[in-house]
Amino acid sequence: MKLLVKYSLEKDARTYVDFVYTFKAFKHGRDGPKSKLLEKLDLKLQEILINAENAEAVYEQVYNHLKNIYENDPDNIEKGIKRLQDSWENVGDSIIYSLEFLYKKPFPFETITAYLTTNNIFPYSYENRYFFANYKFLMPQLGTAKHELNHFMFYYYYPELLETLGKERYELLKESLTFFSNPEQGGKPNEKPLRELFGSKIWSSLDEAVAAGAKYLLEKQKH
Repeated sequence: MKLLVKYSLEKDARTYVDFVYTFKAFKHGRDGPKSKLLEKLDLKLQEILINAENAEAVYEQVYNHLKNIYENDPDNIEKGIKRLQDSWENVGDSIIYSLEFLYKKPFPFETITAYLTTNNIFPYSYENRYFFANYKFLMPQLGTAKHELNHFMFYYYYPELLETLGKERYELLKESLTFFSNPEQGGKPNEKPLRELFGSKIWSSLDEAVAAGAKYLLEKQKH
C-alpha cells in the first residue's frame, strides 16, 4: 500500500472547527473532550476558539494563524512530511502485513493519504481514504497510521454490522478493535467492557472476536 503524506492548511484548520469548537465525533464515554483538547493548544488558538462568534469565524482565524506559522517556518512541516514518507517506505509493509494477519484478509486499498495536523485529535475520512496524524513525532504517527488503517479494514469487511448495531455501537466496536492492533493505546472509556472481552481468551479469528463484540453490544442494548 502506498501512503501519500501531505499538509493542507485548509484541512488542518477545519479540524479545529469540527473537533474542538463543535466536536462532531462520538464521545464514547469521554468527559469534556472539547475542554481537554482546548487546554493542550497554544494560547492564541485557545483565545480564537473561546472567543470566536461562530464556526466560520473560527475557521478564518485559525487558518490565518496556522498560515502565519507555516509561512514563517515551512521547513518544519516539510521535514515532518519527508520523515513519515521515508519511514513508511521502510516499515509500511510490515504494518500492512500485521493488519492483514489480524484480519486474515488483504488490505483493500492501494493508496491512502496521511495529512499532517498541528491539532491533537486525528480524524479521518474513510470515503476519501485519508487520515490525520500529528506533524511532530514519528512513532505516534506510525501508531496513528496502524490505528486508522485498522478502522478502514473494519469498515470494508464488516459493513453489514452498521445496520445491525446502529451507528454509535458500530463505531464503538470499530474503536475497540484497536485492542488487537494498538495494545499500547488505552482506548475510550466505553470501550473498556469490549477490551476486557477481547482480552479474556485467545480467539480463533478476528471474525469470532467481532461476532462476540457485536453480541455483547446487542445484549447490552436489551437491558
